Amino acid sequence: MSLATSVSAKSTTIAQSIAESLRKLPAGHSLSVHVIQTSDHHVESLTPRRRFSHFHSETTMSRRILVLVSQGAVLVAGLEVHEFTSISVQTSGAHVPHLSPSVAVDVCIEKIDTSGFLSTRMPLAKMLVAGYLQSLHRYHVAIAVSTVGVHLFARAQPEYLFAKSQDNPSKHVLDDLALVKWWQSALNYGLQYAVRAGQNSENRTGAAADAVAIAANCMVPGSTASEEASWFLGASQPASNDAADAGRTMGQYTASKLAVATTTASSNASDHASNPGGTRWTWGLPYVSSARAHDCVLQFPDDPMTRLLSEPHSSFWSVSMLLEMLAVSEECGSGRRTAYFSAALPVGRTQGLSSSDKDDGTAEQGTLSFDDYDKVLIALFDREMDFSSHETALASSKRFLDFVSASFGISAIAIDTAGKPIEKSASEPKQQEPPTVNDLTMAVRKKRKIAN
Repeated sequence: MSLATSVSAKSTTIAQSIAESLRKLPAGHSLSVHVIQTSDHHVESLTPRRRFSHFHSETTMSRRILVLVSQGAVLVAGLEVHEFTSISVQTSGAHVPHLSPSVAVDVCIEKIDTSGFLSTRMPLAKMLVAGYLQSLHRYHVAIAVSTVGVHLFARAQPEYLFAKSQDNPSKHVLDDLALVKWWQSALNYGLQYAVRAGQNSENRTGAAADAVAIAANCMVPGSTASEEASWFLGASQPASNDAADAGRTMGQYTASKLAVATTTASSNASDHASNPGGTRWTWGLPYVSSARAHDCVLQFPDDPMTRLLSEPHSSFWSVSMLLEMLAVSEECGSGRRTAYFSAALPVGRTQGLSSSDKDDGTAEQGTLSFDDYDKVLIALFDREMDFSSHETALASSKRFLDFVSASFGISAIAIDTAGKPIEKSASEPKQQEPPTVNDLTMAVRKKRKIAN
């Protein structure tokens, strides 16, 4: 298996999967999606200082992806992701491979943001995440991996992808606690959505989908065992692929109280016996606490753990020592609350291609170099961009999308939503909103409203 074929994934799937998920939003809305992605590039290993017991060779390929959603002519949501494919080979002293290559795929969700100009409240951000996670089945098709690691470091700030959008009074910003709970809710729904969509059972036989347990982890640096129940809402019911389900808040699910290093997937043990599927949340990182951090902790770009592990004195830190340092770091300590999420998304259970895998005109129009991708980000972050009002957001959106189209030939994918309306529960907290921003590397400040 050559490196070129090993990391090549079906180019149309990202756009098609996201288009399919967004169509499930409440009917009556027209959206447009731009998917901008790079070709695969060689990058440094995600564990650059790992020690091996044998001669070892590793190649890591990376691609960057930016998804932008607009309504009318105004950008309303964005998602940025970094994907990594690591190919490891053990070699003899003569550097001759003596084992089959080991291939791992890990994705890091770096940023999610909204501008505040969506015309109607609906779970656009959750469905955007769900559609992207569904697209990861392309790696099973391309290189036959059975799981894909999904990772993110969650910390909010008032804006990131959409400049000056914090000045838009329609934009809601979540505080630390609300953001962590939103991300658990979004991942809980999105992971199960991706598994069910990958099974495609309804497209062929109408039979019920097999129950699949998804292992997921959440860790809030600095939180103690007594505090963890306040962070976990632990929903486990397998979600339907209806956006109306994504619109429910985590508070509408029943959760059992967690203990350190134990898992939960339902409200009681009998649910596990009758319903083995769902997302099984574990408190903590997905690594052995006594293990050497450099041997196992994935080091993603622009991440607090990566910065700590770049220190020379970190060479012999265990995972538990890394967490202690993280809890008092400038980015995660000092009263701030952040969260690390990771999950192993099963992608090896697909049973053929559904109608959404066929070419329906939603293909990306090509891939960019890293340099060209940086030009896209520079244009998006230009000082002239302004999402503080509808008028300025309209002009800024046009300016950016015209640049993308003229420079790289990337055009929009038109989507008409056709899903069920979202019924609000009487017990649903009014303050629960889809997050309007999540800068996964920066500081968070809740925007306060001044009472008249």
